[in-house]
Amino acid sequence: MATRLPDEIISEILSPALKVPDELFSDTSHVSPFAAYTPSTSAYLLVCKDWLRVATPLLFNVVVLRSQAQASALDAVLRHNKAFGLFIKKLRVEGGYGMAMHTILKSAPNITDLFLSLSIYSSDNTQGLCKGLPLINPRQVIVVDPHAYNPLKNKSLAALTKTLLSCVKIWDHLEVFNFPYGPEDDTPDLANERALDLAKALTQSQSLHSVWLSSYYFEFGSIPQFINILRKNPSLRTIRFQHPFEDWSLTPAAIESDPQLKLLVQYPVVKTESIADEPRPSHEIAAPDIIPSLNPFFIPMGSASEETREMVWKRVLFFAMYVEELRSPSFPRRPTDTHPSRLPILLVSKCFHRLGLPYLYDSLNVTGIAAPLIAKQLEGRPDLGSFIRVIFLPLPTYLSPVPEDALHLILSHATHVESFPSRSLHDASWLSARNFELLARKTGSTLREFTGCLRWSTTMSISIFRHFPELRVLKLTQCSPVFTSYEESVPENALGQLHTLLVHNSGFNGSLFQGLSLMRLESLHTLLLPTFTDFYGPHFVTFMKVHGTRLLHLTTGRFGDFKFLDACNNLVDVKFHGICSLECFACDMPHRSLTKITANALTIESEKIDFDMFPALREIQIINLRWPTTERDISKNSMVPFAEYLLEKNIKLLDGAGKHWIPRLKNARARKR
Repeated sequence: MATRLPDEIISEILSPALKVPDELFSDTSHVSPFAAYTPSTSAYLLVCKDWLRVATPLLFNVVVLRSQAQASALDAVLRHNKAFGLFIKKLRVEGGYGMAMHTILKSAPNITDLFLSLSIYSSDNTQGLCKGLPLINPRQVIVVDPHAYNPLKNKSLAALTKTLLSCVKIWDHLEVFNFPYGPEDDTPDLANERALDLAKALTQSQSLHSVWLSSYYFEFGSIPQFINILRKNPSLRTIRFQHPFEDWSLTPAAIESDPQLKLLVQYPVVKTESIADEPRPSHEIAAPDIIPSLNPFFIPMGSASEETREMVWKRVLFFAMYVEELRSPSFPRRPTDTHPSRLPILLVSKCFHRLGLPYLYDSLNVTGIAAPLIAKQLEGRPDLGSFIRVIFLPLPTYLSPVPEDALHLILSHATHVESFPSRSLHDASWLSARNFELLARKTGSTLREFTGCLRWSTTMSISIFRHFPELRVLKLTQCSPVFTSYEESVPENALGQLHTLLVHNSGFNGSLFQGLSLMRLESLHTLLLPTFTDFYGPHFVTFMKVHGTRLLHLTTGRFGDFKFLDACNNLVDVKFHGICSLECFACDMPHRSLTKITANALTIESEKIDFDMFPALREIQIINLRWPTTERDISKNSMVPFAEYLLEKNIKLLDGAGKHWIPRLKNARARKR
């Protein structure tokens, strides 16, 4: 027989899941923290009767209303069971929500904290709020006006404001009030008028002792008029600025100059870092004191074999010289405080010099200044070239280009290079025909990644790619040479390990893809293409017809009349540059593997797309899309109905942040539509 837990323990278990943190409830940000959809916590009540009994008061303890449908649903619940209203202690209302608010406020006499938004439009109904606010007596009231710098003006808002002003005078439990307005110089006249009216009403509250100023933009040289009005309230003990001032702000000085206000006002200050506070360079930081060894003749691992010592020190030096980090294009090219120069490590001992030298040459940052020096070193010590694994060249815009002869000499000694990357996503280093051929002959057998800009006017045989049997990633930002290809001269097994091909920018004459069409490219699965429409010529279409079935991931522009989805029948995801139009969905046969489509924008009508042609499609992501966060914006957003239509097809529409739309609670009238 199962042991029954006491209600107190069940409450402790459920509280973290059902509790709404105070900082979220009182958040006055322009975008509500509750705008993002989260699964309903009411599901916990369905576990068992014990959880239902214990969790119900916890669930109703903090109520957040963000739509008319939510207010109507709560209205119906409280009409059916009035006892639930007694559990409500905190109520956050972010709109008008009609007469339902009267029932809610009438049923919740124990409210201690009230959050009220003045984002009220002419279409909103505030009658319920106006009738219900006098029925409660909160201890803390938080008022926000998101439109304080461009104030709204309508009858519904005027009625709510008038009711609020009358209520703060009679609420005898009111102790803390969150004031929504800022200084007169920063706000329009209408907002200033509302600020003064609210301040005058608060001076008549006999229980008020704290006022919080929540405006983000609070900077003044002279005391605002509404603060002078507020401090006339004899019961007021504190006026606190919620957001800190910078240490250069003039506002604290204005406060300190007034003796009465100095005692009344509290404010945090953020100290701006000065030059003296900046971290000192590593060479200026004193080394920590190290206790002298009791045995000055101690040798680390002295009893271990030479082979073991070298194995351990190699591993230590690998991390000490941050070899792995330097292989990343985003890693700083010059020494920093956190990653100082590695040369001193080689000066520790002959052993460190011998073991660390290969790591020093592992990743070469070849610049116009460094190239001749590196070439000279390799000319004197050719064996050092075998240690080079990664070569970085400067971008074409670099002020000091790499001398052609120096680069040629470096490549002639670098026989085990694995990566030839770029530090930019959209550009790469220029490589001459002479150096590209040398790279293919000397290190093509070990090269796994190549990113470059091939710019020369001479022709070259496509068979040059037979020298790259291990190449996995090929990224060409430009490819202007004409590659000659004859079926008898093209090795079918060339680029057998290539799985990712990226071509960017213009300058492709099509001969490259003509030659690649004659290869098997058995490992190819990812293709990234440019946006230029002139790129998608006959040679490229032929390439897609030959290798399209291998592709799993495709980033592309517009193909024109070519139905690429039929050629790429195994695609898992596709990303379009720019706008995804109706032609992007064109195909003659059902595509049974495509699961995701990504585009910057979507300008299509849902009824014109036959989604039955894409039975595996589960996600469509629009990079430029941002989901609306308020009930008003949701009702006006054209993508919301489309997203809900897609959900009926079991397809999620994602915004730029990767969040898919989840339908909100609707009232009966909206559901019928």
